[in-house]
Amino acid sequence: MAQYIESLEVPPVTELPPATPAVDPPEARMEPSWAPEPSWVDAEVEVSVASYQAYQILYYAFAALFAIAGLDKFLHILAAWEVYVSPPIARLFHISPGAITGFVGIIELLAATAVALKPRIGSWVVTGWLGLIIVNLLMLSGHYDTLVFSLALMAAGFAFTRLSAECN
Repeated sequence: MAQYIESLEVPPVTELPPATPAVDPPEARMEPSWAPEPSWVDAEVEVSVASYQAYQILYYAFAALFAIAGLDKFLHILAAWEVYVSPPIARLFHISPGAITGFVGIIELLAATAVALKPRIGSWVVTGWLGLIIVNLLMLSGHYDTLVFSLALMAAGFAFTRLSAECN
């Protein structure tokens, strides 16, 4: 191998590349549109098994639970959801609590679909929606137990957004 490398003829370097000035003009600093993306843009992150398992648990839980809650807004098997609509919200939109509940069901079904198809985006949708639920529950009196559970779900939603950024 060493003999082969020695047998190669390499022309000597006679010219040095021109020195660049200390301050480049602005045109020289701009990257052309055909320049490749930096390597960190699509860099893969090594994720531990435990982190990936936590991501999968939250992925399936949020997709399934939001789908079930969204469907139940129409079926009324789990709860009478109209009770959870605050009167100021109903007055603000000039809509009955039943119509608001149906609209919320559609949004929750869409959120479940977003989680299932695009977890990075769906996780933020779910977390934001839980925040709006918390605002609604703060306007009601007597539903503080549901408020606490919604806060816990929102914290899990934030964890899901962090995990989906790394695992997906």
